[in-house]
Amino acid sequence: MAFSGTVSQTTLNTQTVIDRAFGRCRIKPEMISAEYIKVAQDNLYLLLSDLANQGAPLWCVEKQIYPLYNGVSAVALEAGTVDILNANLRFLQEVTGTNTDAATYRVIQFASATSVSTVGILWDGASSPLAFARSDDGVTWETIQTETPTASAGQWSWYDLDRAVAATYFRVLATSGTLDFSDIHTGNTPSEIPLGRLNRDDYTYLPNKTFTSSRPLQYWFDRQITQPVMRLWPVPNAAAETSQIVLWRHRYIMDVGTLVQEIEVPQRWYQAIVSLLALRLAYEIAEVDPNLILPLKSVADEDLYKAQAEERDNSPFNVMPQISAYTR
Repeated sequence: MAFSGTVSQTTLNTQTVIDRAFGRCRIKPEMISAEYIKVAQDNLYLLLSDLANQGAPLWCVEKQIYPLYNGVSAVALEAGTVDILNANLRFLQEVTGTNTDAATYRVIQFASATSVSTVGILWDGASSPLAFARSDDGVTWETIQTETPTASAGQWSWYDLDRAVAATYFRVLATSGTLDFSDIHTGNTPSEIPLGRLNRDDYTYLPNKTFTSSRPLQYWFDRQITQPVMRLWPVPNAAAETSQIVLWRHRYIMDVGTLVQEIEVPQRWYQAIVSLLALRLAYEIAEVDPNLILPLKSVADEDLYKAQAEERDNSPFNVMPQISAYTR
């Protein structure tokens, strides 16, 4: 028997999803005008956006690391953040050695083989693309990973390394331009403390919102349209600047792009997306036979149920009260 030999390599672009949805509505290709294509694109966008109201799809849950700054309580989150699922304050054990600096790199030589799990760069000028590498002799280097920072002067960029392999030498290299930094912080053995979540009223009733500490304990997620913000309490002080906020966020599915671009959904959701779009088009396109609406709805409901039932990580379910913010 001859098989393809590939798995999950077949993808559906926006045009294909729209064509399949119109096909289920019994709309012939010659009837699909440019106006109908625009209607379908808009409905596909609304459909994908609405999934955010039905829980967090696993592929839209992301880990992010945010820096802390002295006297700054507001942590600006990335656009498209729907919710904060978990948020921890993280401390690192700093590891240091002998530094050798040049225009494009810093090399740290440790006294003995040492692992580096997290790197922070405080930029003194414009950030530049980075490569992190390890070496046992300072001559032959193994690149661990590369990153493209977007920070500006005076801002930190923090990165967790995929492989924290012990080595005698560690290098931070600017792969383009110069490495214009004022501090580089290397650490391992991270320790994380969950942050307590406040609602708007809880945050409003805090008597001293400017109280500072090296350990923020709580936050309020200020869910603004253009720039969602995490407001910390107590406000971080200077001693908190080498700590980080590690959070898992729920973000929106990426926007519907051009007709030739793919939609950002995994293979297990293709059937549900086509069925749900077909139902939306049946409600909006006058040429669709009204007698198709109930069958389309039945299929869409079943496909959505199956997709959502599989959208889980299959871990044991435990109920644990979040009291850490009140017991410190």
